[in-house]
Amino acid sequence: MNLKPVLEPLPSSLMPIINSPKTRVAPSCLGTSVFRCTHPIVVLESLTSVAPQMNNCWMVGMYQEVLGHFGLRQNPFALSPNSQSFCSTSGHDEALLQLVFGVETRQGLMVLTGEPGSGKTTILRYFLEWLQQKHGYSTAYIFYTLLTSEDLLRLILKDFGVPCEARSKGELLTALAGWLLQRHRLGDCPVILIDEAQALTTAALEEVRMLLNLEFAGANLVQIILAGQPLLEQKLHRRKLAELRQRMVCHSRLPLLTLEETAGYIVKRLAWAGSQEPSLFAPETVQEIFRCSNGNPRVINLICEHALISSYADRRNAVNLSDVTAIAQEFELGGATDSGQASSRSTFCRVIPFPQLDVTDSEAPPEEVAATVAVPPAEQEKHIPTAAAEANGNRAVPLPILGAPVSVLQPEAMISWLTSVASSLRSRVLSYSRSVSNSLARDVEQCLEWLNQPSGTPTGAGQLGGSVRKWLITPAGSQPMMSPQARVSSARQKRS
Repeated sequence: MNLKPVLEPLPSSLMPIINSPKTRVAPSCLGTSVFRCTHPIVVLESLTSVAPQMNNCWMVGMYQEVLGHFGLRQNPFALSPNSQSFCSTSGHDEALLQLVFGVETRQGLMVLTGEPGSGKTTILRYFLEWLQQKHGYSTAYIFYTLLTSEDLLRLILKDFGVPCEARSKGELLTALAGWLLQRHRLGDCPVILIDEAQALTTAALEEVRMLLNLEFAGANLVQIILAGQPLLEQKLHRRKLAELRQRMVCHSRLPLLTLEETAGYIVKRLAWAGSQEPSLFAPETVQEIFRCSNGNPRVINLICEHALISSYADRRNAVNLSDVTAIAQEFELGGATDSGQASSRSTFCRVIPFPQLDVTDSEAPPEEVAATVAVPPAEQEKHIPTAAAEANGNRAVPLPILGAPVSVLQPEAMISWLTSVASSLRSRVLSYSRSVSNSLARDVEQCLEWLNQPSGTPTGAGQLGGSVRKWLITPAGSQPMMSPQARVSSARQKRS
């Protein structure tokens, strides 16, 4: 069993990416361990080849600015597993070597257990890449395990790339057995990797045991790796699964990191991402991270990523101990939480601009929107002034006329343009009518308040105020403001 270069040169499918002018090749920073990459690590400067739909997102640019502040080319503490950022420790090396031994010697069943976030998925994906690069073995990686035994067989066949239209379970088993025998004769060693295996039902685990019975000339036709949380160990100790436990040749329990391994883990991840600053995390800060995370790699990544963002918000070049303490309180890590006080951190408010929404009339019912869109362009010019006059008490309202762009030639584009124009006009008309209504209401309220203050006013003014108040309260057209006798007497006084 030769384990010298664990990862062979990258496949030809990745060569166009490496030779691209947007791709930088950085020297490997993972040391000389037997399971570390022997080829340079490919670091993409842009996210175009990974997620084209995110390339124009302003959030991606902001996050790249945060990483660039610390001299990083990419996120060193991403929570999603990445085989390229695999950092080897004694526990991870031991687990990986057991998997290699089990597959190379055709042992049949290997089990990997560990706490959530301890690195099981990272090891599986690194091992999966090694199998494909080293030997070209056929692999089936199952990560969703809330399945029945029949669905598990279908998913295995599909991940192996075996076309099968079988409907019954017997036909599925026949198709899988025939394909495995064919691959064995071609020198292949198919491997099934099942992550989150603690969620498998007892019936599904029994199905796994039955697959181990597929042999030819004393050799197993398929190798199976079960990876899961400690609950998987408890399930394997059940009496119903005693036969499956007896078929287990290798069982590796992945430990958490020690303080020294935590410090090395942080340094290696930063170096892998391009950092040249060894004092980014001070020793006392690393010790606090270890205390809060208990050596769990996933929690370490969580704390370190938020600590970098907090340091960038303060425009600092290093992570302080207070950053880690605040993050631990916010996420209730290491017993440092205070449930009686809310978190006072405002990191993201100082880093991310507030996302503004377009001003729209949320109170307008959908029927009005549909009616506005349904009106033809020629009729819209007739209805818009009428609606504006009705909304503002039959008063003319000057509205801007929006011209249609030259590119609006297709019906779909015309409908889209009409929708945007109608929405803009409706919003402006309603906004203007509301402002006029509010202004008029305030004027009437002030007038009534003035009229209700008779003290210190002359008798004639008081009578006039009473008449005005009565006229304002009385509905229009029901009673004149002043009686005819009052108008006649006032005319005689003027002549005299």
